[in-house]
Amino acid sequence: MGAVVGIVMLAGCTSMVDGTASRQGPAGSVRDLAAVLPTRAEVGQAAGNPLPDTDFPTIGGIDVLPNGIRDNAGADPIECLGPITPFMRVVYEGGDVRRAAWQEFSNFGGGQTVSSVDAGVVELGSETDAQRMFDGFVARWKECEGKTVRTPLHNQAGIELYQKVTDVKVDGRVLSATVINSDNQGDAAFPTERAVGLAADCVIDVDAAVTGGTAAQRQSSGRAVSLVRTMQDKVIRGR
Repeated sequence: MGAVVGIVMLAGCTSMVDGTASRQGPAGSVRDLAAVLPTRAEVGQAAGNPLPDTDFPTIGGIDVLPNGIRDNAGADPIECLGPITPFMRVVYEGGDVRRAAWQEFSNFGGGQTVSSVDAGVVELGSETDAQRMFDGFVARWKECEGKTVRTPLHNQAGIELYQKVTDVKVDGRVLSATVINSDNQGDAAFPTERAVGLAADCVIDVDAAVTGGTAAQRQSSGRAVSLVRTMQDKVIRGR
């Protein structure tokens, strides 16, 4: 299972960034996006097991959002990329993105119930822009519920990843889903919790890969939603 988890991360997020980490925002900006991101302790509390941060937060403009998948050749159908993978550039570039920040917390192969969490915040040009983006996500995720996204890795082994969008829910300013991950190599399937939240002029985007533990533990249980709510509070407090 560790192999497929690492491949999912490689295909969807961490190795797909064009741009570099930066702690500087535009002149006159007030919100500290790094402070909106969760701490290691907050991630561990939400996940139910400790997860180290693997690097400094990536902070900057829209160019720091992962950009390795942009069309059906990378994920089919591309319209359902947002529900399965957090803060991809192609998902957000239709909005007036001013700044973004994201960070990975992971411990692959450690036998923990949750092996990775990705948490990000995207700051839009206004609260209206953020509301429009969130509403669009709600509509899109509902359309994608029940669909399976196929991601070919275009390697010699012919590996393909399959991610099925299930259990889409809306609770006020939080949208959530469970993504069931599998592949064509016979690896065991596992769920990834997905959640996005609206807070002022920001959209918060989180996933949590639930890959270990007992069968009872390897279930979606609101970990990503909990972390989104923590980050929403940080945005509101920092206004």
